Formats: sequence, structure tokens, C-alpha cells
Amino acid sequence: MDHPAPEAPPPFRPAPSQAEARRQFTRGRVSPRGVAWFGVTSFWGHLRHFISAAIATEDIDSRDWMTPDSPAELTGRVARILGGDETAGSVLEAVGRDLWIDYLSDTGDDVSVSRAVARLVVEPYELPDPDAPGSYLVAPRGELLLFGGDTAYPVATAQEITNRVLVPFNEALAGKDTKPRVLLGIPGNHDWYDGLDGFGRMFRVRPPEDEADARPSMLGVSKPMLEYYAEWAREFVLGGKVEKPKALVLAGYVPVQNASYFLLPLTPHIHLYGVDRQLKTIDSRQKRFFVEWSREHADARPWVLLPDPVWRFGSASLTGTQMIQTLGFDFHARPHFLLSGDIHHYERSTAGSTLHVTAGGGGAFLHPAPVFDGRRPADKRWPNSKQSRALLGGVPWKITRGRSGFLPHLIFLALFAPTMSLGMRVYDRVGVIMGAPLAMTVVVTTVYALIGGVRRRWRLVLPPALVAGALTAALPILASLLVKQALLRLSFAPSLNVIAGGTLLLTVFAATYLFGSYLAWLTRRGIEHTQAFTALDHPGYKHFLRLRVRADGSGIDGYCIGLTDPLAPDAKPELVDSFSWRIHG
Repeated sequence: MDHPAPEAPPPFRPAPSQAEARRQFTRGRVSPRGVAWFGVTSFWGHLRHFISAAIATEDIDSRDWMTPDSPAELTGRVARILGGDETAGSVLEAVGRDLWIDYLSDTGDDVSVSRAVARLVVEPYELPDPDAPGSYLVAPRGELLLFGGDTAYPVATAQEITNRVLVPFNEALAGKDTKPRVLLGIPGNHDWYDGLDGFGRMFRVRPPEDEADARPSMLGVSKPMLEYYAEWAREFVLGGKVEKPKALVLAGYVPVQNASYFLLPLTPHIHLYGVDRQLKTIDSRQKRFFVEWSREHADARPWVLLPDPVWRFGSASLTGTQMIQTLGFDFHARPHFLLSGDIHHYERSTAGSTLHVTAGGGGAFLHPAPVFDGRRPADKRWPNSKQSRALLGGVPWKITRGRSGFLPHLIFLALFAPTMSLGMRVYDRVGVIMGAPLAMTVVVTTVYALIGGVRRRWRLVLPPALVAGALTAALPILASLLVKQALLRLSFAPSLNVIAGGTLLLTVFAATYLFGSYLAWLTRRGIEHTQAFTALDHPGYKHFLRLRVRADGSGIDGYCIGLTDPLAPDAKPELVDSFSWRIHG
């Protein structure tokens, strides 16, 4: 006798996120773990950044070969995947119903966090109905999945995308419905560090002959970084090449774009612009592509995906503003919806008829909300200023323990070791070990001032940088006194070499603690917002957007769904924010 299949449980209804500050969070323990941004692994990312920026400075633009899809061609391709009318003028006209879209950005870092985010994205939810207060609607998994850039860290290579994005996402997708869905993306700076090689293997439309062999990645690539670069160097010398998979496959999702930028009419009056500025500016071909379309469709309302926001940490972003100016968007003439990642938190604000949303919580380390008063207000920030301030205290100690990497320790060791060897020669006369305090003050002050952006705000940055530099330079003196007194209390008559060794060790760790404190102070005073939290590589406050393009074409309803502590055993999805953008009125 056949038994009826059990009914699927109703979609989960996320409770509103809480605003209280927390200090304890769960960290991942599975490899690959979060990138230690002051570690050796991230050094390769910084090196690739330097090389890519140099190439871009020489005006060598990898977008020159690209031929973007015509909006009509891209619409037909999307409609075919979704089972709609391929001849329709927009996606909504092709499917004839509400269109649900998922958006996430800044994704592949700690694999455990990526897995938690993936499980968050693949589920349906019950969410507040904007048309009926107190009622709820079912929000299914999006039929389009948009990636907003920085697909994996520290460099979005095929290996890092596989290990940090595809494997955890494909695990979460196992057993889910197999209905084909659309995959679209724009690149961020970390995608460009790899010259878009990994990005192209994931997002570029696959030729029919490659489609049959495309399989979802379920196993990570375990090749160590040094082995990979050794193989690269060997093949470079021999004139060969490093073998990579032709396609990076996300189960059930079909890539549809031929260029790193695209234009997709979602409705007759809402057009989706996917923008790519490489590492510097929008190229002339892309500008012409977007501007000509915008002029021909002056009655359409732009929904613009940007690789970085117009507003960041409460101030205008130079790159974001330049992109808007280059593309000629007039915020006074018609409503706009600007959506971006790059900054790893959630923020929503409105200026006139323009909606600004930053949602960079797809898995990467956390960026704080502005923690200093006087910044441009926002309608919603997550984490908020209070929650962000609560996390700052953990920065100095984390850096000191080497949990963010040991590059600061090595740099201070390289600075202090030679100067302290000279100071040992005058130890008998002064009774302490001096490490060229004047020279050290100048060097450290200069470095700290540059970190704080002294060229833009020298009155704010130079005094604290000088204080931190002077304290750092004085550390060998204080450390030698402490080491000597501690050893004497233990009834141990130390030799000069023992005192020097203990002094150097204590000085390096104390200088690293001062370095972390200086970074935290810059953030606390609103001078610099990224360095301290980059070192903290915090796993909390991850999120994505579930968006509904309304069947009547009148606008978009958006929901930010997140996890405060993604790896906590009792973590449950939270409704961080909901909003609506209407194209009229």
C-alpha cells in the first residue's frame, strides 16, 4: 500500500534581529578558515593586488575583449531557463508573475561561515507582507541569484572559489529542488586580482560542448598555496600551464552572461544594470553601452548593482560617486535603486527617490558601522554603532596573539633587532637597552600616519601617530627594566644576552599590542574604518537579500535575512530589515 509523502514543514518565519551588543561569538574550526589578513596567506593577495593595480595603471584593460550581451538576448536567455516566453521584452513579461531574486556579496572566506550562509540562502521564508500589515507571504528561494563581487578571498582563484564558495553551497543545495535557476554576477577587486579567471569560470555562459561535462563541485581542492605557486613557477619556466576546471558549477544555477557587466530589463520600467569598474574606473565601452541604453529608455527606472557603494561609513565614496557620474545617472529625474557590497555590513538609506542599500554580509569578515558621531545617518545599520563598538576591544589582543597573522611581529622584529644590538653596547653605562628611540619614533610615526590617512586629515592623525610612535620607541627601555627586575626576583643573575633576548621578545609583542590599539583607536574616532576589523576577521552579522519584483511592475520589496552568530549551535535566521522601492510616487 502506498503511503502519502509527508508534508513539507512550513517555511520558517524569522524573528526580528536584536539590537543589543554582544562580545562572544563562535569561530570556525574547519579548513579553510578565515583569511588571517596579517598572515603569509594574505601576503599573496596583497602581491596580486599590487600586480593587478600596476596593470590597470598601465591602462591594460581585460574588459576590452568582452562583448556584452544585448539586453534582448540576455532577457531571452533568462526567460528560456525560467520557462517563460523568450520573445518577451522583459523577464517579468516572460514569466507573468512575481519574480524572486536573491542577492549576496563578499562571500568566500571561512568555509564554516560560507556553509551557514549557504543554508540561509537556500530556504524559503515567511516574511511580512508590505500590502497587509500583520500578514505574511511566502518568499521562495530566488529564481535569480546575484553575486555582488569579491566572490572569494584573498584572491578569487578557481581553487579559492571552489573551496570557500562552491563546496559549501553545493552541500547546502543537495536534496533541494532541481528547477533551473539563473546565475548572474559582477566582479569586485578580489575577483580582479585573479584577472577574472575564476570569475569567468563561474559566471560566464558555458558553450554547449562544455555543458555536458559541467559537474557541481562537491570536493575541495586541497593543494597548499606554496605548492600551487611552485607548480605555477615550474610551468612558467617550461612553457606549460596549470590545469584548472573549465567550469565552476553551482548546482542548479545556470550562468548567462558573456561579459563582466550586463543590462537586464526585469520589467518594462525596471532595468537591472550590473556595473564593473575593474580596479579603477568604468571603461569607455561599458560607459557607452549603459549610457546609450539609458538615453533610449528614459522612462525606465535603474536598479544598479555597483561593486562598491556611493556611501561608505557615513561619508561619500570617491569610487562610488565617480561611477554614478560616469554613467550619467540623474537622481533628481527619476527613482534609482543602488545596491552594492564591498563593505561587509548591512546599511539602508534613502535620499529623495533614491534607495541606497549596502549588503556585503555574504561570508567575509565584518566591517563596522560608523562608531563616531556626526556621520551621515542611515535608516538601518546592522551591526549598529553600539554593536560595532563592543567588538573593538578584542582587536589589540587578537593581533598580539598572532591570531590575525604574524606579519606585524616579524616587521617589529626586523625593526628592533638591529637597533637593540647597538643598544646593548651602552648597557653597562645606562643600565637599560635602548633601541635608537629617535629613529624608531620617526619610522613608526610615519607608518602610523600613513595608515591613518595623514595626507587627507593630518591634524587628526599626526598627533596620535606621534604618541604611538614615541611609546613604541620607548618599549625596549621599559621592557629591559621589567625583564631584569623579573629575573632578579627569581634569584637569577641574568647575562646581557638573556636580558636582550627577553627584552626583544617582550618588545615585539608589546609593540604589536600598541599597533592593534592604534588601529582600534582610529576606528573608534571615525578616522579609519577597515584595518581594525580586517584584523579582527569577525564571523558575525552575516546576511543576504531576498527581493521580490512585483508582478504588476510597480517596484521591488526587499528583505535582509541574517545570522548574528552564524556558527552558534542555536543560530536561527533573523529578519534584519525590510523595505520597499516604488518606481512611481
